[in-house]
Amino acid sequence: MTFTEWMILALVCLAGASSPGPSLALLLRTVIMHGRKAGMVFGLAHGLGIFFYAFLVAFGLSITLSFAPMFIFFVEIGGLLFLIWLALIMLKSSFMIEKLDNVPINKNANSLIWHAQSGFLIVFLNPKVAAFFLAIFTQFLGDSTSFKSKSIMVLTATLIDAGWYVLISFIIALPIFMKWLAPNSKRLEFILGCILLLLCIFLGYRIVVNLLN
Repeated sequence: MTFTEWMILALVCLAGASSPGPSLALLLRTVIMHGRKAGMVFGLAHGLGIFFYAFLVAFGLSITLSFAPMFIFFVEIGGLLFLIWLALIMLKSSFMIEKLDNVPINKNANSLIWHAQSGFLIVFLNPKVAAFFLAIFTQFLGDSTSFKSKSIMVLTATLIDAGWYVLISFIIALPIFMKWLAPNSKRLEFILGCILLLLCIFLGYRIVVNLLN
């Protein structure tokens, strides 16, 4: 892999990581409710989920392609249920929690494990991530692609994704942002829950349409 090819891959991965979606919404909630450390754990686990799909595509492209239809269907169902569950949690807590400045931040180990699980699952249960890497990596993969080049591709995607979400965690946790986010935590929680619920409706509709076709 040449440096130019690597730069193109890195920019595409950065564009994918920075695009708004459920992951960003959940990260925002995580940092607001549980602090910067929780957001960093979420981001690192999110990167681990990216590593899973990037590795699968880079080192097992033929296997991925042969099982893609069946695999994607079951992952889509699981992802839809997971997002519905997250949306309901956000909507419920938006009516129950106090404003952030009156809520102690939970930093215990169990909480961090929970955030790590959330960060990984929101990637793992999103088959569009696999489709993304199938579309991108096939531009760089070939019969003669070396193990080193494949490893560079996987590590590039993983580090860019994890680094992006860790960086966003730091930015969101800055006092200048928290001064606005803290008094509006309930409202933001409700908005994020509604966005996820609308996304679930769209995903559910798409799954039904695909089944009928």
